[in-house]
Amino acid sequence: MESVRVNVLLPEKLLRESKSLVEKGYFSNFSEIVRESLRREIINYKIGLGELTEKDLELLEWVRHEKAAGNILSEKDMAKHGLKV
Repeated sequence: MESVRVNVLLPEKLLRESKSLVEKGYFSNFSEIVRESLRREIINYKIGLGELTEKDLELLEWVRHEKAAGNILSEKDMAKHGLKV
């Protein structure tokens, strides 16, 4: 998937809290926080609007289960193993 650069204005506190999550190792970089946040918001809206198919819901449940089980790597962990998104 091709990436596109965007500029976003954020409150300073939100930026500081985001950078803190990166420094603590929860995310590999600020871009990862933005991508993950947008994915979650889009899914939440689709769920709320009833736009997800049964297969979408099954996949979402599987991903949640695998992530909770530690079977899904973050971008930071992938980079440690020489993998790219």
